Amino acid sequence: MPGLSIIIINYKSWSVLEKCIKSIWSQKTNSIEIIIIDNNSNDNQIINFKKKYNKCKWIINKKNIGFAKACNQGAKVGKYDHYIFLNPDTVLEKNCLIKLKSKIDNYPESILSISQEDSRRNKKFPYGHFLSIKTFNGISRSIFRFLNCENRLKDNKKPWIETDWVSGSFLCISRKNFNNLNGWDEDYWMYYEDMDLCKRAKNIGLKVILINSISCTHHHGKSSRINLETTVKTKTHLIKSGILFIDKHYNGIYQKFLKFMFISSKIFYLLLLYPFSKQKRLILNNLIFNFRVEEF
Repeated sequence: MPGLSIIIINYKSWSVLEKCIKSIWSQKTNSIEIIIIDNNSNDNQIINFKKKYNKCKWIINKKNIGFAKACNQGAKVGKYDHYIFLNPDTVLEKNCLIKLKSKIDNYPESILSISQEDSRRNKKFPYGHFLSIKTFNGISRSIFRFLNCENRLKDNKKPWIETDWVSGSFLCISRKNFNNLNGWDEDYWMYYEDMDLCKRAKNIGLKVILINSISCTHHHGKSSRINLETTVKTKTHLIKSGILFIDKHYNGIYQKFLKFMFISSKIFYLLLLYPFSKQKRLILNNLIFNFRVEEF
């Protein structure tokens, strides 16, 4: 059925989620639905939200099952032929979905995303190159972009760009292509699942497109940076998921060397800030104890 099933994963993000829902319903376009999966917020706010936003479809999990698995839950109950996976801390610009609908047919075999700004209206870069020996940390990424004469500010002025991957904070894909990819890889609990999805999409000939002429505001980290404990767990998963991506998509000597460089750079950074940051000390402790972090 033609339309957009908008899938939002929530974890204690009620204030921003409310703004997100309002920005969707204000779009004045037909054939959309909102599916919200609550990953065990367990703070008694779900009852009031379900009553207030009863036009939304709600799935309530008894534990936090992670982003990828929750997204797959939402896709299973979506009724339209395109999915938009959307973070709860995003606000869509006026006519965002109308503009997107007008573009979808131009990119039939593609994953689509849109331009993003932060709370201060600064342009963000919700896209990038796949994790590799050229991009395994911030320094290597900067050198790689410099040598390739990349200018993200100029890229943002183009109507659209083709890239390796786009952020799962706003990711649009057809039901057909999503099913062909077998959905999100549930081995990723948080982070790198969007890069993985795009990597697999590229492997079967799909394109990954960022449309700069459409935008949203992304209040980054409102659900993953709630407190110190949550921040430590999510940042530890960032490293864990990077290793998972390397193990999945590379092999042989290259895989081993890339994994060594990736882990070494993370540990060096954490050791550098270890005396000054409790957060970095806790993340390093999690790494030393083989990622023994409990899902929140």
